[in-house]
Amino acid sequence: MSSTHRGCHKLFTAGHMRVTADSTDEPVNPDHCRSAAACHLYISVSSRKEQHTHGNQCSGFRRPSRPNRYISTPGVAKEVRKYIEDYDHPVIITGVKSADAFLDYTGEDEFFAPVLRYDGSSSERNARELAEQAKALDADAIIAIGAGKLSDTAKNVAEMMDVDLIIVPTLACACAAYSPYSVDYDDEHRFLGVPVHPRNSVALLVDSAMIAQTPPEKFIGGIGDTIAKFYESDPVFAQADDLTVFDQLSRQSARLVRDTLLSESEPALDALNQGAYDDPHVRTLIDTIIGIAGTVGGFGGVRARESGAHTVHDGLTRIPGSAETMHGEKVAYGVLVQLITEGKEDEARDLLPFYNKIGLPHSWKQMNLPFTDENLKTVADFAADPGSPFHAAVPDVTADQIIDAMRTVEAF
Repeated sequence: MSSTHRGCHKLFTAGHMRVTADSTDEPVNPDHCRSAAACHLYISVSSRKEQHTHGNQCSGFRRPSRPNRYISTPGVAKEVRKYIEDYDHPVIITGVKSADAFLDYTGEDEFFAPVLRYDGSSSERNARELAEQAKALDADAIIAIGAGKLSDTAKNVAEMMDVDLIIVPTLACACAAYSPYSVDYDDEHRFLGVPVHPRNSVALLVDSAMIAQTPPEKFIGGIGDTIAKFYESDPVFAQADDLTVFDQLSRQSARLVRDTLLSESEPALDALNQGAYDDPHVRTLIDTIIGIAGTVGGFGGVRARESGAHTVHDGLTRIPGSAETMHGEKVAYGVLVQLITEGKEDEARDLLPFYNKIGLPHSWKQMNLPFTDENLKTVADFAADPGSPFHAAVPDVTADQIIDAMRTVEAF
């Protein structure tokens, strides 16, 4: 069937039954969190700043740290129907490239449910538009087929509608499919906020055979975003004197993520470049980026989420043209800047051989951005704002220190 028919669908129907969390997940009452701006999408679009400022207001209530079911096996994308048979009116949210990748892999000519197209913005505006469209279709479940921004958008939609969510990632670009929060941008691709959702997806279907067929360069952004898990969380944990066992588990997960990426990324990318999609290094890389990385924030909460590197990323989104650089590439650059502000220049330099082998940027030139005083000030002022989570890693960091750090990294 021609590509013009790929928007067609067959409505899949079945007896409806709401899937619930298993016995290890405690139910979450959203009303407990409505007073904290960082905790509920309906109150406001929270920023990373609000997340760290207000996050502890919700510390007495368990949040879903993971999907109810994580199924990682080659071929699972061809079995999505099995995981939605309890719903009457599931609706798919996907993008053009993601839809093509899914249909090409599954061999289907059309989707099995109504299809809504997201606009690629990962904005609350688009999420609300999609929610209205899904409501008109009487949707009782959202199926997200796509990459990180698609997953984040679908999580917003599912919360707005109070329906279950099933996620089928088509790229290994971040832990977005695993995590219970979204990253929102405005229509100019500038970072806006991180709404934390009161529940996670009911199923995350990770098909390594499908994901492995994406261009190898797409994995580079995933590696960059994921390696930051350790470098952003470890200084925060190191300053705390009240680590819980879950904090300790999060810290160990972050170290495992870093060590796995340092050892597995290069052989995995080599295998992908050779078309060896079922290589064990590839499967390990995919599960590390999507799954294991998600456990860091899942176990550690606010302490284990973004600090310095992501705040540098967020500042970079204020620079025109930065959207052409992948999210994870900007985060990887932010890791180096953060390490310099911590006084860990040697550790930053130790990462350079890995960055060069993988293809991660360590300069504005490599990100095709103008290295000007004005642009440096824009990023640094944003990252050093008094409410910025950068202060969780480096409590007294200043804009001047961040500018100096960026100049140091540029000279590497």
